[in-house]
Amino acid sequence: GKAIADLAPEAEKAGISIVTECGLDPGIDLVLYARAASQFDTITAIDSYCGGIPEPKAVVEPLRYKVSWNFEMVLVSQNRDSVLVEDGKRVNVPAARQHDNRFIHDIEIAGLGRLEAFPNGDAPHYAGMLAAAKGLQRSGRYSLRWPGWSAFWAPLKQLGFLSEDKVPGTGVSPREFLGRLLGPQLQYGADEKDLCVMRNVFVGSEGGRRKTVTSELVIERDLASGLFGMSLGVGYPASIVAQMLARREIARPGLLNPLLHVPDGRFLDELARRGIKVAETVSWD
Repeated sequence: GKAIADLAPEAEKAGISIVTECGLDPGIDLVLYARAASQFDTITAIDSYCGGIPEPKAVVEPLRYKVSWNFEMVLVSQNRDSVLVEDGKRVNVPAARQHDNRFIHDIEIAGLGRLEAFPNGDAPHYAGMLAAAKGLQRSGRYSLRWPGWSAFWAPLKQLGFLSEDKVPGTGVSPREFLGRLLGPQLQYGADEKDLCVMRNVFVGSEGGRRKTVTSELVIERDLASGLFGMSLGVGYPASIVAQMLARREIARPGLLNPLLHVPDGRFLDELARRGIKVAETVSWD
């Protein structure tokens, strides 16, 4: 079948708008990229963090993780190469090195404490869409977990436990086996919440002064409906953008992206109406 990108010329010709990447990450973060871009003359650093984790009382050793989406895809994402920007240059992070100490660091989230960040995405791909970020010096897209995630997975990865190659005589790959073995053990109880934590940090200058803009949000499971924070964080943005399309608030034909084509103020207002509030702080050096 065709990739969505291949449909761009036909969509434009037919006068149809297709908006991709309308979830949590990518999705909400891309709208925040666009919002930040309007607050700077130049952007020199963008660090994006996002992850789904269990609330503190639902944490169980040794993995300290539970499944709020598809565990198979959690494992698949650990076989994906990443790209960072360091000192203005692209740095490729092969999946095998994703959990190396060189690439991981901790961040502090108010009310939660320390979370571990490891690279998981193509930072220059998104930053490259921002005109203000042409002189970008540093950028990374990171997944967030409770500390200990990388220390758990690094040796398993090294030993081939995430390999897609079938083990002789079994018909199953180590990754498939791990998914089936661990997935059922990592389910949330009916009274346990997942948390979706997102932070985006933009550094640059405006009017000749150095400036940092930080946007943060935490979405938690709604125990009344049972809907996970992850479901709300992915579903609401898609719904909001679909309604914008239906109302012709987004009317440009072709293949569109939230970073370039979704009205940020309206989108964030609609998120807030649904209980997802983005906290933004601005500091000047």
